[in-house]
Amino acid sequence: MGKDLQGKTLPTGIMQRPNGTYRARFKFRNEKYTLDNADLKELIQQMEDLKYEVKHGIRGKGDNLTLDAWFDVWLNTHKKKSIKESTLARYDYCYRNYVQKKLGKKKLVDFKPMLLEHLFQSMADDDYSTKTIRDIYNILSAVFKYAVHNRIISFNPCDGVELPKTKKKPIRVLSVEEQSEVLKYAKGRLHENLIVVALGTGMRAGEVLGLTEDDLDFKKREIRINKTLVYLKDLSTGQYVFKYQSPKTESGKRVIPMQESVYKALKRQLIQKKEMQLASDKWEPEKGFENLVFVSSNGKMVSSFAFQSALNWIVKAINRDRKKKAEEEKTEYVPMEHIYPHALRHTFATRCFEAGIEAKTVQKYLGHSSVAITLDIYTHVTGDKAKTDMDKLEELYKKII
Repeated sequence: MGKDLQGKTLPTGIMQRPNGTYRARFKFRNEKYTLDNADLKELIQQMEDLKYEVKHGIRGKGDNLTLDAWFDVWLNTHKKKSIKESTLARYDYCYRNYVQKKLGKKKLVDFKPMLLEHLFQSMADDDYSTKTIRDIYNILSAVFKYAVHNRIISFNPCDGVELPKTKKKPIRVLSVEEQSEVLKYAKGRLHENLIVVALGTGMRAGEVLGLTEDDLDFKKREIRINKTLVYLKDLSTGQYVFKYQSPKTESGKRVIPMQESVYKALKRQLIQKKEMQLASDKWEPEKGFENLVFVSSNGKMVSSFAFQSALNWIVKAINRDRKKKAEEEKTEYVPMEHIYPHALRHTFATRCFEAGIEAKTVQKYLGHSSVAITLDIYTHVTGDKAKTDMDKLEELYKKII
């Protein structure tokens, strides 16, 4: 360690010159870096900033900077304080899983539109959805735009890229018969009430799992949605943690009326929660999550994975009995398709349209930012309804003509 002119110890890598100014030195990959400043505090900060830039490839020629290094700068320096933690984690997940292995080591200056089009086409060939491909495109475009802004590259290679056309995957909606079957097999299960409420409100998984007792107004028979429960990776520690987050948009904050089945399920759930608490000697709800409506047998949060597992068990039980019946009756075995939590939301919306509820009302139930989004997702139902309505109109015209 160096010392100043009075003999006081200085931070590692710093010395004081005879003229009173301070000098900082360090080496990285056999290259030496030197900084001078009369203010010691400023010099220490400058040295830390320079070390960061050098280690991340920002300092020096742009042709030495890899996509991996620049993505880290973009995410953890540029975006970190301006976006939600869940969005930050999603960006990191998307990059690590879809981009890093194929393109992470390439230099920024080597990127051309053709290279990115090849990535997106390979994703389309692997049957990734249009939304996933578009999400990756948007992330990379923002990363390269920030590089252009910082004069590291001269153009954004995402400009002019044509995304491949992919087949739109049909959304999973339970038929009326399937819905009845699922509710039958959910009877008496730990998460029966969760499934009933999800099917009866159209809430997203994180919204229904994040419901707290103060969100329920039994007198008015209303559910207030103002937060969502997320399970995400804390990028600073690498650990996965539960957190509450506010909805993505203002329209996500909404009030949903309780239909009778939902009202009864929520009442049963609060009784079930109290009974589990009294019966368990391992009741240990986490601090800040004590008032959750839906909890596991030990009082802790219910993860989306546990929600999915509950649905998997039901589908497996249904298919076991369907197969047995088909063998006994010597008929064709038709298994129930996989059900994911969001399918319950789709099912609720579909039942709404089938019941003749206006699209604007369904939009408010679902918390979509515009009715166009609702209509675009549920074109299969609105299209059928349009035909049915036209048939009614045709019958009326027959009487007139």
